[in-house]
Parts: sequence; C-alpha cells; structure tokens
Amino acid sequence: MKQVGELRMWILHVIDENGPSNGVEIMANVQTHYDFQFQMHHKGTHIHPHPEGKVQSKRLLPGSIYPMLKKMVSEGLITKQDDGKYDLTENGQIVITNLFEHFQSRNKHMNSKMISIENSLEAMNWHVSHMEDIDKEKIAPHKESIELLIERIKKIKESLK
Repeated sequence: MKQVGELRMWILHVIDENGPSNGVEIMANVQTHYDFQFQMHHKGTHIHPHPEGKVQSKRLLPGSIYPMLKKMVSEGLITKQDDGKYDLTENGQIVITNLFEHFQSRNKHMNSKMISIENSLEAMNWHVSHMEDIDKEKIAPHKESIELLIERIKKIKESLK
C-alpha cells in the first residue's frame, strides 16, 4: 500500500476540486490550502504577519511540486494529459474518496457502492501515515482517542481467531 503524505493529499484534493490542472495551477491551489490551514491553526495567537498583511506559511517551490507530480504519475495516482494538465486516475479517485469521505457529501465522483474492506484498510493506513508526519506534541493531547482506536482494532483482530 502506498502512503499518502500531506503534499500528495493536497495535490489529489486540488485536482479533484478544480479538475485537470497544470503544475503552476496545482502549486498555486495547494499553496492557498496551506495558507488557509496555517491561518486557521494560528488564529487567535500572536504571529508576525507577512508585510502585505497575510499570515505567512511555508512556501511551496517548483522543486517540491514537480518531482511529486512525476512520482504520483509513476504511482498511478494521476495522469499527465497531452495538454500538460494533470488529472486523477481511477486509483487516484479511490484514494481521494477514501481520504475525504468523512468531509465530502456524495458528489459527481462518488457512487453509492459500499466501500470495500481493502479500501477501508488503505484509508486507515493513509490516515496513520499522515499522523506519523505530524509533530508528536500536536498528537499528544489525543492520546486517549488513539488508545481507544487501538483497542477497537485489537477487538476486530481477536474476533478473527
């Protein structure tokens, strides 16, 4: 199973949200999401604002986006079209559906079929991969919730014996 890190997740999301896009459009849209996420995370705290009055998050560079796009094409998550735009493959659409199923209403990309056990396990793996990338200090307050999830998974495992 492929792990989906934060940059991959945002690339998939912006292509899903905006349709086929070129690298510059993807980079700009991912940056917009990073900026919004950063602002929401720091809302109400004292930060040194950007000279133009905007809160400054990490800046994306072509050197991080384009190699990731190439890698995602080789992994079969996206495809590069003849016009240079990137679009989701069927596998990429499954990944995005699993990643955002709790946040999206049923839309044009989703159908009413039940999510398979394999897709559920992949989605859990991707969510865990995302959490592995987060600073431990940010996760620490959620230790109890993590322990409850571990216990529930252990019960499922024990029921298989």
